[in-house]
Amino acid sequence: MCAASGLPFIRADQDSPFEAVASLAELAEGTVLQRVRATGDAVCLVRLNGEISALSDICTHQHFSMSQGDLLGDGTLQCAWHGARYDCRTGEVRQVPATSPLPVFQVRLDGEKILVGPRCERIDGRYEKSTVRVP
Repeated sequence: MCAASGLPFIRADQDSPFEAVASLAELAEGTVLQRVRATGDAVCLVRLNGEISALSDICTHQHFSMSQGDLLGDGTLQCAWHGARYDCRTGEVRQVPATSPLPVFQVRLDGEKILVGPRCERIDGRYEKSTVRVP
């Protein structure tokens, strides 16, 4: 199911593809945060309405950092460069000029740690919703 700054990357366990990329304290409600995974994937963490999601931090329109953009109240992530908009849970395009969705990553919580795993698969042309509820 797809569902501390400056700290080194920490694997959830030796066999897990998940790694700790941030703490809950670093990602306040209604904000976004960029992290780069050990794999080199730049990830945009989003915390909205008590849920955390993880998407590619690179806009599919013109390769700009999504974490530099705006998070709108309806769950839309807007690129600061050309205004492309995406659903922050599924990565689906909500407004052009983007035509391709943002890849989404599996996300989990381990206590206060936010763990990000592999990219979710697209099923029938869409990503599954990728969120974890903050207790």
